[in-house]
Amino acid sequence: MKPQPLPGDQDMMRHFAVAIAFSQGARSSVVRHLVREAVFAEAFADFEPARLARKQPEVILRRYWDRLGHMRFRGKIERIVECAKVLLGVQHEFGSFGAYLKSFRIPRRLCTTEDIDSFWERFDRLRADLRLRKMPFFQSTTSLLQLLLDLDYDSVKPDLIVMRLARRIGMVDRELGERQIRKAARSIQEYAVAQGIRAQAVDIQILAFGGQTGARELLTRRFCPASDPCHHNDCPVGNNGLCKALTIS
Repeated sequence: MKPQPLPGDQDMMRHFAVAIAFSQGARSSVVRHLVREAVFAEAFADFEPARLARKQPEVILRRYWDRLGHMRFRGKIERIVECAKVLLGVQHEFGSFGAYLKSFRIPRRLCTTEDIDSFWERFDRLRADLRLRKMPFFQSTTSLLQLLLDLDYDSVKPDLIVMRLARRIGMVDRELGERQIRKAARSIQEYAVAQGIRAQAVDIQILAFGGQTGARELLTRRFCPASDPCHHNDCPVGNNGLCKALTIS
């Protein structure tokens, strides 16, 4: 499937704001409604980078936090404004953030192991450059993987739910840590390539099975509990001896 065109800078700014809104344990089912409401666009200057970059975070907080509070952390407002400032700098240098991303030549579709190798090599170059530009939030591996996923790259967001299931099935040793996160994301990409499917398809299955508040609605039953041990004796993963958390009673 041909990748979707990268969005213009106004839509790109919206991607930044939405990703930050969903982050840090905010309830995805609630935030999903928030980011669709008119107040979300209004608070962030309709995501026009030049207008948003001139906004004072404390003014946005004073006027809108009572309606944006589902984002959980007030500091997210300042991060979104800072993203607009960095985007303007990139725009001045490259013409658009989309052109900036293209300059790193990260493969958007992964078909071979070589594609995966190239993805991670160029991903690291992009991440290093964003750190030099002091881009908030998207300097982290998890958040940058999420951004690329949202922009229709064959990426994966290894959030806590993904990492919990990855540990339970032996994909990683621990749920936390940069090395473990990268290992989980790459393993999912490798499995997708081997099966001839998109990494996003594997990602959404893991999120649904793992119980993410939005994705679990895709299933008629729930399986993975929030903590070990698990007592779902009818779980197809556990029944096949693939889950370390299952305790058969």
